Amino acid sequence: MENGTSYMSQDTIIFRYPKENITSKSLIIVQPTEQAVVVIQGQIAAVLPPGTHNVQSPQNPISSFLSKFRYTSLPFDTVVYFVSTTRHEVRVAGVSQTDDLVPLEYEVAVYFRVVNPGLLVTNVQFHEAFFKDGNLANYISPIIDQEVSQVLNHVKLTEVFKKFADISTAVTAGLKTFLGEIGVELISVRITKLIPQDPELRRILQLRDLGLEVYDSVRMGLARLLAESGNPASVNMALGVPYFPTLSSIVIGYPYFPILGGAQAPSQQPPAAGVNIQQVLKQTFGATSGGAQSGSSQ
Repeated sequence: MENGTSYMSQDTIIFRYPKENITSKSLIIVQPTEQAVVVIQGQIAAVLPPGTHNVQSPQNPISSFLSKFRYTSLPFDTVVYFVSTTRHEVRVAGVSQTDDLVPLEYEVAVYFRVVNPGLLVTNVQFHEAFFKDGNLANYISPIIDQEVSQVLNHVKLTEVFKKFADISTAVTAGLKTFLGEIGVELISVRITKLIPQDPELRRILQLRDLGLEVYDSVRMGLARLLAESGNPASVNMALGVPYFPTLSSIVIGYPYFPILGGAQAPSQQPPAAGVNIQQVLKQTFGATSGGAQSGSSQ
């Protein structure tokens, strides 16, 4: 560009140079990390290596193409694609499930480079001036999802993390053929994330991996949820001890419990505060006990 920066950013694989700026006097400058694919009237006229290329030079492949059709100048329908030949990385994420129907989130890192620019240009479609890493990630996403699911769908959750190598091998085999058909060389594949989609299940598995039994891990997970909600039973849940609340702490408000001293008249106002159940039980059982003693003494 005019300010000295390049259109070929770090995540750009192909840049399509505006064809209205290409003339017979143009100099095509190809950087060391690129190759240029020149397409004239729908045909690949040349794949230019790094360097400076004068369109009018007799040794230039473009000149040979033009002389074949007796052109004295470049046709208007001339397009130059600059293709990056450096190493690129894309990450593809998705969701699959295990044999016991547990959803798992996965992320796969794919490392690649373009080895046949002409083949890539004729096999991808893009409506803008750029074809970026994200576009290729969308292109290969179905292949990765298929290969990952073929492994995970036949594995129990407890055995998932032993299958990292199998998943990498399956994805590598599927992508190598697929990318090779469009002129891209697959360098390597890495599984960067494979975790349950449910965050609570992730925490339970972490506790299990620390050495706790599955039952204790579930109990500790429930204790954490109770503690976050301010429930005093969280300590008992963590210790595995039944929780019996103090009777004095239980208060039942109007009108869910009769007022002490007999039935309440319809016109009587409800009490301002709730009724302490400990007082109710004490007075109720105390009155019953006193009545029985007085009856027996008569």
